[in-house]
Amino acid sequence: METPEIIISQAITQSYNSSIHEELNNILLKLESKTLEEFLNGGKSDEIRVIDNEIRNIITSNVHTFRNESEDKIAIVAQIIFTVKEHLQKGISSGDVRAVLIFLGVNCYLQIEIEKLLSEDELEDTNTQIVSEKIIKILKSINLTTQALPDAPYHEKEMMKEYSEGFSENNIAKTYKLIEAIERGGRGFHFNFLLENLLSFLYKINFTCFVNVLSFLKNPNEFVFYLQSLKKEELLKIAKESTISNKWINFEIIRQIIEKENKESYEELEIDSIKAVLGRIKNIDFLKQTIKYFHRSKLFNASLGAFLASMKESKIQEIFSECFTIDKYSFNLEARDALREQFIKLASDDQFDFFHTLVFNKWKLYFDTVHSTEDFYQNGLLVTDFANFVVYYHTNLTDDKTLIPMIEELIEKVRFIDSEWTCSSSQQITRFHLYHSELFLLTFAYRNKKLSVPQLLERYEELINNRIHLSRYVSEETSNLFNQGRQNIDWINEYAV
Repeated sequence: METPEIIISQAITQSYNSSIHEELNNILLKLESKTLEEFLNGGKSDEIRVIDNEIRNIITSNVHTFRNESEDKIAIVAQIIFTVKEHLQKGISSGDVRAVLIFLGVNCYLQIEIEKLLSEDELEDTNTQIVSEKIIKILKSINLTTQALPDAPYHEKEMMKEYSEGFSENNIAKTYKLIEAIERGGRGFHFNFLLENLLSFLYKINFTCFVNVLSFLKNPNEFVFYLQSLKKEELLKIAKESTISNKWINFEIIRQIIEKENKESYEELEIDSIKAVLGRIKNIDFLKQTIKYFHRSKLFNASLGAFLASMKESKIQEIFSECFTIDKYSFNLEARDALREQFIKLASDDQFDFFHTLVFNKWKLYFDTVHSTEDFYQNGLLVTDFANFVVYYHTNLTDDKTLIPMIEELIEKVRFIDSEWTCSSSQQITRFHLYHSELFLLTFAYRNKKLSVPQLLERYEELINNRIHLSRYVSEETSNLFNQGRQNIDWINEYAV
């Protein structure tokens, strides 16, 4: 059975030598008497709703419903495409927005890319400018402002109030609390599908006009509506537009790209695009808010790493100090690794040393603080999001003669943990894991440096196999990390195997 995609693809080819689909054409003729306001009314009139259902039924019965006579089916779909393409060509050649809307009303069910229906000459026709300007005029006349109804619940009115205050105060978190709530509930900002398709149409036939139309938008909810239906590739193209200066639009461009990111991998084009957008956010406070908002995204962290490499050390320090916190969790370890990897790709040796030292000092301050905090409790290794910054700090900036004694000292501290005074058993457990955490990270630096101190392996093995410690402090997960540390110290034999 042929899929709808294959049927449409074959029908497009046949449509060049096809003819009118009479039933569909008669239905579309009814729409030619309708005003633009009737077309774009989000609720739609009863008559237009009936016509829309008729269009959908024709598409569904011929494209999505199985038939044995597949060749006849393709011929019928070719007639449908031929019929609707006539409206598209009329819309562009005569600047008739209504004809464009008729095409879009059918194509929302066919889902055919405009580039597959029009030649390059048609797409570059001077008439595209005429229809583009008419579309812009229509778009400017439409009010997309979000407002709370008079009888809305109290919490909705409060969110609306917070949204307005947040926007006027340049506060991203306050402003987007309402936007995120709307997106989570119901249709979100997808309240006018035909208007969304008109925006997408404008993007494809006249990208410059589409970018220009963004400049007259005022509110964040408008930015969301204009950008939400664009594909990631289309957003990346907008992201590279140096003329877009509005900080709120730039923020929303990043947000839309991040929402469509591949969680497993990212491309250089994505990194470069987001980096370019960050460079256009000149308000430093707004930039910091943007960094905090997307701090969990791996793609954003990679882009931020590339962006930081282009900044002065004083700005890097300011941003890192105010936008990043070090805590006991390592949920964002991969994201921070992406930041580090992209930074070092572009950074000079001095920048490498500076940034790793900056992160290490903040990490060390955090560790020293929790060591002396009586009510802090830790029953496993404390890795943090910035573990690999610490590893590479020691790998590159701690000399061998210093690293070995540091490892030996931590082994001794763990070994005699029961002799160390603490105010409670929970604090003793915490100390055990804090010492082991530092030791664990140092074993990676030991491995990276390819150091070889034979007696160190013996002492470490004795430590991690201590039966008393294992019974009192160590979970299976922690034991597995201890074994990873052992493999790091025994790296020579691993390479030999």
